[in-house]
Amino acid sequence: MRDCNRQNKDTRALLLKHAEELFLAHGFEGVSIRQITEASGANVAAVNYHFNGKISLYREVLKQRLDSITLEKLELLKNLDERHSEVTLEQILYSYIYSFFDAHFSSPDSDRFLQIIYREMAPDAIASDLVAERLVIPIQQAFQKIIMKTCPELHGDHISRCISSITGQVLHFIRAREVLKGIRPAEQNQTFIEDTVQHITQFSLRGIGSQNHA
Repeated sequence: MRDCNRQNKDTRALLLKHAEELFLAHGFEGVSIRQITEASGANVAAVNYHFNGKISLYREVLKQRLDSITLEKLELLKNLDERHSEVTLEQILYSYIYSFFDAHFSSPDSDRFLQIIYREMAPDAIASDLVAERLVIPIQQAFQKIIMKTCPELHGDHISRCISSITGQVLHFIRAREVLKGIRPAEQNQTFIEDTVQHITQFSLRGIGSQNHA
């Protein structure tokens, strides 16, 4: 019985591992159950047994990736929250914005996952609820809490919209980076990340409009 349970766990883990690799490389529509099971050394019935089908397997892969990003961002925001009395709004924004470029700017794997997140924001998304519940909402709430502590005179709705704007800027500059680098003098591209983070930070400071950002 113990060996059977271990085998089931191993099979489930292999299915998740290879499904993640294939979904990242080819997207949801470009991957079949048979491709996943062949890569995992499992039979087709194993997907139904462990995940009740391809969609549920895809959602489980997405959950794990989203949770990993969310935990990383919440840890950063927790550290900033604990220091909110000794850091400025500008420093908070800079640290948060830079964390996206530091972790996701140059990794092909992360770049492909970003494409999946974009797909899940489309009208025909399979798992838009997961993106909202496991990524956007918890990060937005934690970020809003820090900004409200630092700038208590600001209204919550205004801060929420500003956070959405910051996210939009970050995603745009990461997704369009090659085009944006192409319209800059070549010698400036060595400082593209720093220049971009500084721009988003300063632009967002003025958008937030607090008197406590100096």
